[in-house]
Order: sequence, then structure tokens, then C-alpha cells
Amino acid sequence: MRRIAVILGSQSDLPQCHGGFTLLQQACTERKIELVGDVQITSIHRAAEDTLAQVREYHDSNNPPDVLIAGAGWAAHLPGILDSYLRYEVADIQIVVVGVAFEDNDNPEHTQAAKLSISEVPGTQVVFGDAAGQFVGADGFWRACQFAIDGELPTIILPEPRPPEHLTLEAAIAAAREMGIRGR
Repeated sequence: MRRIAVILGSQSDLPQCHGGFTLLQQACTERKIELVGDVQITSIHRAAEDTLAQVREYHDSNNPPDVLIAGAGWAAHLPGILDSYLRYEVADIQIVVVGVAFEDNDNPEHTQAAKLSISEVPGTQVVFGDAAGQFVGADGFWRACQFAIDGELPTIILPEPRPPEHLTLEAAIAAAREMGIRGR
């Protein structure tokens, strides 16, 4: 039985989740899936330690989720950061992160920012779409839940870590010159 956890970035995302929650509830009733814990609402920007501690609990548990649906609006960093944390920090190759970008009907730039915050993360293994397109808005959340219930989960590959670099200011100036100065 597939195990699914859900983390949302804000309570304001809840109205776009109703259909997907209903789908998850039906799948639980039919014993197709098991929902892991409660729906978590936590901001990766305002409560990073708490959010990552929850994901660590999922990883460390005896029966972790197979899928973690992570949805957020505006600067939707939640899915990418959770994927990065699972891969680089705890070396998890079991939990698949499914990302959803929530819409802002009053400001399409916020919706675009949410989509780009998920789709343009280098090296991300976040699942952000199916044959019908990206997981955006209420329909995207519903499709993300459907994917979590019965989609074919990808194999997660641990990426090579990139250690931080420390350059003196002079070395940074020289490197910028060698790479081709842009702007001032």
C-alpha cells in the first residue's frame, strides 16, 4: 500500500486542495493508500527548522512515506528545498517529492514565480507534472494526488554533492575576469 504525506506552505493554499484531499480521502477509504500523519502547513521561509525536522521524521521513521506532496504559491521553494534536503542532507532515495505550484488569481506573476521556483531548480528530482502538464493550481493538485496514488514513481539518484568554495575577493575578481565579465 502506497504511503503519502502532504506538506503545504500556507493555509491560503487550502482552497486549491479540496478536490485532491477528497481524492486522497477516497483512496484511504478504499485502502489503496495510507496517509502519513496530518496535512502539514508550514513555511519553508518562516519555519525552516520545523519544516525540515518534519521531513527528517518522515525519513527516520520505520515506515516512511513513498511520496511527499509539497505545494506552495508565490516563491514556491518548498518542493525544491525538501528534495534537496532529502537527497543531500539525509541521503534518502526512497521518498519521491511531488511539487505543486499554487495559483494566485489576483497576480499571474506570483503564479509564474511559483512555477519557475519548482521547474527551474538545477538538478531537481521533484516530479512536477504528468502527461497533462505541470502540477499547477487546483487541477494540478488533484493530478498530483492522483499521481501519488497510482503513478509510476521514478528512481531517485543521489547526486554528487558540490562542496562550498571560499574565494578571497581578489580571487573572485580574477575568476570573474577569466569567465568573461558581464555588466559593470
